[in-house]
Amino acid sequence: MKKEYLIYKLSEDLKEATRIENELFKKFDVKRGLRNEDGTGVLVGLTKIGNVVGYERIPGGGLKPIPGKLFYRGYDLEDLAHAILKEKRFGFEEVAYLLLSGRLPDKEELASFRELINDNMPLEQKTKMNIIELEGNNIMNILARSVLEMYRFDPDADDTSRDNLMRQSIELISKFPTIIAYAFNMLRHATHGRSLHIRHPQENLSLAENFLYMLKKDYTELDARTLDLLLCCRRNMAAVTTLRLRYVSLPPPVRTLTLP
Repeated sequence: MKKEYLIYKLSEDLKEATRIENELFKKFDVKRGLRNEDGTGVLVGLTKIGNVVGYERIPGGGLKPIPGKLFYRGYDLEDLAHAILKEKRFGFEEVAYLLLSGRLPDKEELASFRELINDNMPLEQKTKMNIIELEGNNIMNILARSVLEMYRFDPDADDTSRDNLMRQSIELISKFPTIIAYAFNMLRHATHGRSLHIRHPQENLSLAENFLYMLKKDYTELDARTLDLLLCCRRNMAAVTTLRLRYVSLPPPVRTLTLP
């Protein structure tokens, strides 16, 4: 029997062996896709970090879809975004502080937090060399492997105390843009023959500006403010959800961090 056919046959057998009849889900009250039969989400935990609202209940039963609402620590994200746009400032660091601490920072706290983020953006030489040596065109895969590399050199990698988890989370939030920018430049160099540029993060730039600077150096203010707003809406929730998962499960940190 040819090896290719054996693999195909095993795959077909697996499909039949794992088939589950639809009525069994209802019989045993299994929530498919984490949804109840009426379309509402399954309650899997309680959190004060964020909330997504996509429907409202109709008196007498039923659901009515509404424009989606995202709340961070009780704040409507639309209100946060409008304030950021109105004042023409960068808001990622402010929203990250809110999600991590549960409150908005004052001016002095925000300045110190921005400095802390900026201080943690540069990568150690070992991590840089690891990115250069990694092969593949999947940036997220390279990001995951780079985090594993950082785990190897973290002297307190398995310390699950609250202070250490916060330190690790801030470091990861800070270093992710740098890792992604370096990985993309390596990919562009390896697959498209482009010149390889490794630009280091700058002290006077926001996280969004630094990411664009490391990625392509030249960018417009509109580029930076658009990216900053997108990061406020998406990346912060993922970052802090990761922090929460680590509190709940308490495994060695990187096991949870590499799940996405």
